[in-house]
Amino acid sequence: MLKRNIFPVILIVIAALTANAMGGERLKRNWWRDPEISKQLNLTENERQNLDELLVESGRRMIELKSIVEKERFELSALLENKSSNEGAIKGQFKKLENARSALADERLQFLIQTRAILGVERFKELRAYFENLPKEGRRNKSLP
Repeated sequence: MLKRNIFPVILIVIAALTANAMGGERLKRNWWRDPEISKQLNLTENERQNLDELLVESGRRMIELKSIVEKERFELSALLENKSSNEGAIKGQFKKLENARSALADERLQFLIQTRAILGVERFKELRAYFENLPKEGRRNKSLP
């Protein structure tokens, strides 16, 4: 029961942080630089700096991993369109694609874990609650944690 309730929240948080780290257009990239959020969470300049560094480091890794996912997706598509491709080759390429997707998901989760480590559990909960209470249109301007 707990898994069913927490799983959607985790997915929302990961998706938002990932979009944040990837520079998603819908979401504000540096939510920790928003004066309202920063004040509410009592963020220090050092914490904001750490979050900036995390965004850059993780963003670089995610760009690279996303590129690998796209390459593996292309290769799978090419195999599926090739009349002479056998089932084993297609399945093997699909596994490569799934491994690439998994690596990207792992990086997204790592970004979330590191953000939580910087903020601490209580402030992370506050941040999540802040964004969950925003109207949907308000979420387009600020990234969900």
